[in-house]
Amino acid sequence: MSTTAAAILNQIKTLPPGEQREVLDGVTQLQARRGEWEKQQAKLREMQTRHAGSGLLSRLLKERAKERSRG
Repeated sequence: MSTTAAAILNQIKTLPPGEQREVLDGVTQLQARRGEWEKQQAKLREMQTRHAGSGLLSRLLKERAKERSRG
């Protein structure tokens, strides 16, 4: 554990139980959001890959059509 993490943990340990629960709830919410963010990022990456792939295919097909029309 880093010294910063240890210092934060020590600060949390000195809080009253009610405030410790609030911190835990906040961390739990952030963790849940992070999971959702990661899912959204994965969806975006997939869409970008699909779009880039279709763009490359379209350019390739256009180039092939140009070559055929020249030949």
